Amino acid sequence: MLTDLAPDVLAAAIERNGIECCLSWATWPEMTLGRDDRMTWTITDIPFPFFNNVFNTRLPENGIGSAIDRTIDRFRHRGVPAFWWTGPATRPADLGQHLRRAGLEHAVEAPAMAVDLRAMNEATSPPGGFSIEEVVDASGLRQWCEVMTPVYQFPDFAAEAWYRMLASLGLGAERLLRHFLARLDGKPVATASLYFGAGVAGLSSVATLPDHRHRRIGTALTVAVLQEARRAGCRVGTLFSSVMGQRMYRRIGFREYGKGACYVWTPT
Repeated sequence: MLTDLAPDVLAAAIERNGIECCLSWATWPEMTLGRDDRMTWTITDIPFPFFNNVFNTRLPENGIGSAIDRTIDRFRHRGVPAFWWTGPATRPADLGQHLRRAGLEHAVEAPAMAVDLRAMNEATSPPGGFSIEEVVDASGLRQWCEVMTPVYQFPDFAAEAWYRMLASLGLGAERLLRHFLARLDGKPVATASLYFGAGVAGLSSVATLPDHRHRRIGTALTVAVLQEARRAGCRVGTLFSSVMGQRMYRRIGFREYGKGACYVWTPT
């Protein structure tokens, strides 16, 4: 487990954890993993970009445009949209400009954040009737997906594929990827996941149903999940934050160590 809290070490761990988490999906039979000395990618036949990704880009200064075109041809051949992710370790550092020139759209910029789990602010005050459970079976995973996928704007066909993928990866405390569901008076209202990789615990899939926001549910779930990561032996929690979540994460103790960005290619 990572114990070095130097900023450059944390920045690298944040990015590696996020990439390792996504690459772990490729044990799912419907997804193919590819890699060479310049990048890593996942590809499916599902026309939703969460399932088709490019990571770990390391391109030389010469031939950047042709390398991007060859990569996009993989997704063009399948007729599926794709995300191209950049982060602190991406080379060249201005890859985003090249991606835009190649026709990709800048989808999101996300601060890369980390927190010392021994020093985080654990004070929460969730509403009455609040409870948290780990997802350990198909029924729980179905309820988890029914909260997470609409918040992330998955169409129905992609939500069903997301469920199939996560089910195929397995559930429970012995897994590297674990899922947590928050309930209010028994009703599923919020989700979060942890991925243990690169020596840290990466937080993802944090979602609260719109009708239950601004009630401290997301904060209480995030703190509880991070406490579970600490019990599992982790010193550092990491994430790529949405714009909506930054204030909450900073209150807990997260600090920024760079930025990640996502560009999307869509078939014409």
